[in-house]
Amino acid sequence: MPSPLSRRQFLSRSAVGAGTAVAVGGFATGESAAAQETEVEALVDDAADRALTEHDAGGLTVAVVDGDDVLTNGYGHAYRSEDVPVRADETLFRVGSVSKVVTWTAAMRAVDRGRVAPDSPVNDHLRAVTIPQTYDDPITLEHLATHTPGFEVRSRGDSVRDPEYVRPLAESVSTHVPTRVRPPGELPQYTNYAAALTGQLLADVSGQTFGAHVAENVFEPLGMENSTFRPAPSGLVPAEGTAVEDVVSFYSDAAPASGLHTTGADMARLLRAHLEGGVVDGERILSADAVDAMHRRWYTPHERMDGMAFGLFEASRGDARLVRHGGAVPEFASEFALLPDEGVGLFVVAHGEEASGATQTVTDALLGRFAPVESDGGGGRPAPSGTPERADELGGRYRSVHAADNATAEKLLFAFVADEPIDVRVADDGRLITEQGSRRDEWVEVEPLVFEHVEEDSTLLFRTDGGEVTHLVDTLSAYEKVPFHEQLSVHGWTATVAAVTALTGLLGWPAARGVRRFRGGESPPASAARARGVAGASVAALLLFVVVLAGVTVAVTTMDRPTLFNRPPPWFGAVFLAPTIGAVATVGAVGYAARAWYRGEWSLASRLHYSAVVAASAVLYWFLRYWNLLVVRA
Repeated sequence: MPSPLSRRQFLSRSAVGAGTAVAVGGFATGESAAAQETEVEALVDDAADRALTEHDAGGLTVAVVDGDDVLTNGYGHAYRSEDVPVRADETLFRVGSVSKVVTWTAAMRAVDRGRVAPDSPVNDHLRAVTIPQTYDDPITLEHLATHTPGFEVRSRGDSVRDPEYVRPLAESVSTHVPTRVRPPGELPQYTNYAAALTGQLLADVSGQTFGAHVAENVFEPLGMENSTFRPAPSGLVPAEGTAVEDVVSFYSDAAPASGLHTTGADMARLLRAHLEGGVVDGERILSADAVDAMHRRWYTPHERMDGMAFGLFEASRGDARLVRHGGAVPEFASEFALLPDEGVGLFVVAHGEEASGATQTVTDALLGRFAPVESDGGGGRPAPSGTPERADELGGRYRSVHAADNATAEKLLFAFVADEPIDVRVADDGRLITEQGSRRDEWVEVEPLVFEHVEEDSTLLFRTDGGEVTHLVDTLSAYEKVPFHEQLSVHGWTATVAAVTALTGLLGWPAARGVRRFRGGESPPASAARARGVAGASVAALLLFVVVLAGVTVAVTTMDRPTLFNRPPPWFGAVFLAPTIGAVATVGAVGYAARAWYRGEWSLASRLHYSAVVAASAVLYWFLRYWNLLVVRA
């Protein structure tokens, strides 16, 4: 999974701890190495104590590398084991997407050894899966490492709730291959599939499983003795007699992206490899040139913005440049950060309900110590010099491309759980205002369609296509401009009105027929009865779909199998037969309505009501099609 914090949140929240951290710092004042090490240890001890006290977290481990000085320590208790203290050299933690750091390190090793070229098509090396040739330009390893291959985001198949359901990586990456929604290199879109596919590429190139390849080429030479991509290593699995899901509910089904279990001491050795030219205790995994290549910038949406190193995110703090990656899975959150120019690296991981807050507290203190940020009071920030170029085209709502560019039924899910939409407007004084949830930010245009934040070190970019403003890009998060009629709130209210209108036909027509029979009234024309039957079937199919989908969801949760979301059963597509049939019935109902108006059949009131019911049904089916629910994609 991605980092629990966006880059802007990461930087702004990290700055909070800078003041107190710098106050106790002393690395730049010339103390002895021993005194400096003692101060850093005291800083970490204090931050860890605050993290565990202020957040609902049970334990954490920290690794800090500063030149030749290495500090590792553990705090609190092991996961779900309150009687077992955290030991930096023994206690396993799940690190979520920080797993990708190991995957990209192994990938750079393959590049360093000449096994793979960063700019060669991945299809030239893959054996277990073939990526569709949707566009002229092929996807390369460089695209995967910078999250620019152009895949839709695929959550289905990323995880399971029981280790027995974890599939071989080759099966995981070849099942439900994400759709290519744009040419590679065009827009950033963070996805676990990029790292999972890279892991399979390494397996196919080496002839080993991904886990064996990483163990032989990264873990063993670096002495990372306790690190593993096994789904349920000893130390995190439940005690005998305890149901697995009662203790651990997440097992990665895309190990290269989120399946690493490791210790603080092991991650200190990985930090050292990145900071010491690829060598740890005489064992080399990368050449010095390969390390430098891994840390340099490989992609950015714009030269003013931070971008991507090889699998690592760039982040600027004052004059310092970080390359980093965060990670989070249920009850675990982690941070891996390097300051390559300063020879400093840090790793923090915590477990508990508020693991993210605990990890951030320690990260704040360490970054405040090694990369302090001094506020300029806003004096050095830009001020608007007039109305932004193309100001009339910038305003509107922008939705995460996770939802906007998705060809599966997950589109609706991402619309709710992905980043909140961003509302954009231009103020009278020329400042650009963005509002995302409760957050409000102000920006000033520094060049056409490029804006800098008025208080923070952050840049916003607008992209165009065919001369029209189409996307907003915030570092490595992309948002697509959404027309008013496609906004989620508009869909919600419209669907509610349409559903009520459609039900007046489904329920009202039989009720009216019963009343007529009771009173002995005249029956409607045969054509009206047939038309209402077809329109009623259309509405009934929608209702049946909702009921069956809810029932299947409940039923699958009681089965001894993966969840419906993570891995639908093969027969799940049959659920979508009802709306497919209903859509055909709607087309027939439209025909009946057109004929009734053309021939002047029935009463005016009957025609108006029938047309309203059919229109409402058509709107609802359009919504199903828009959200990829009309026919499920395998």
